[in-house]
Amino acid sequence: MLIGVAMALLASLGWAVSSILIKHLAGKIDTLSINTIRLWIGSSMLLSFIVVSGRSADLFDIPMHSLGYVLASGILAMAIGDTLYIKSLALLDASIAFPIAQCAFVVTAGLAAILWLDEPYTWITLAGAILVLAGIYLIVSEENGDAKSRGFQTISRAGVIVTLGAAFIWTASTIALKIGAEGIDAFVVAAIRISIATLVLTVLALLRRNKGTLQFRQYGVRNLLLVAAAGITTYVVASVAYVLAIQMIGAGKTVLLTASSPLFALPFAILFLKERPTRSTIAGVVVSVCGVYLVVM
Repeated sequence: MLIGVAMALLASLGWAVSSILIKHLAGKIDTLSINTIRLWIGSSMLLSFIVVSGRSADLFDIPMHSLGYVLASGILAMAIGDTLYIKSLALLDASIAFPIAQCAFVVTAGLAAILWLDEPYTWITLAGAILVLAGIYLIVSEENGDAKSRGFQTISRAGVIVTLGAAFIWTASTIALKIGAEGIDAFVVAAIRISIATLVLTVLALLRRNKGTLQFRQYGVRNLLLVAAAGITTYVVASVAYVLAIQMIGAGKTVLLTASSPLFALPFAILFLKERPTRSTIAGVVVSVCGVYLVVM
């Protein structure tokens, strides 16, 4: 039980740290290159671990039905959802984009589980969803008319739409993952998901090289190292920890604990990115996290 809780919190911390790193890089490296390089790092490290730990045979013992869902979850979450999220970080502050994405993901995932996985529905769930929506409204609202003049970023509607799109894609991926990962080693599941996403994005990135994608000499060694760090925190640490947590303590408790990610990300954004969130943003994060608790309790 305690190990499962620790894994969920580790995944939460990993996503928060990765978001801060990506926000720092978003204006320096194009979205497709960031995610492709991150996936190269994650897939190579996980596949190496699979070989060294003697799990190679497990890759060929997965039922085709389960394999299809695991592959689909990887493409949806990492090739499409993560790419959209990185794009949103180029349009919004991390202290805004991260809580919107995480909280919207939890609500849509909860509703999807009710509709397609026949999980129980209560009025508490509805109340939680309303709180999350209220929190998102607080985060993206511009109730302080002089926010921009005080140094705060004006909210980009396009950024909000892209962020919510990422959350919906992650929801579809989570449903596929829950169906396909049952009874399969967490490291094997993570390696398969990340590898298929790597393959898809690598093809797309190579097709766009003439448009500036994967131009390594232009990025600088420091920025490439930061991309690698983001790949490790997201696709090695958080990805494996998330699957382990679901298997150990269940999806509901895992989602509840990983909903703490916005609270990790906010202080990081203030300390390292020098962002200045408004009181409305902070209140929105708190209200959203309270709503998430009600949704998954």
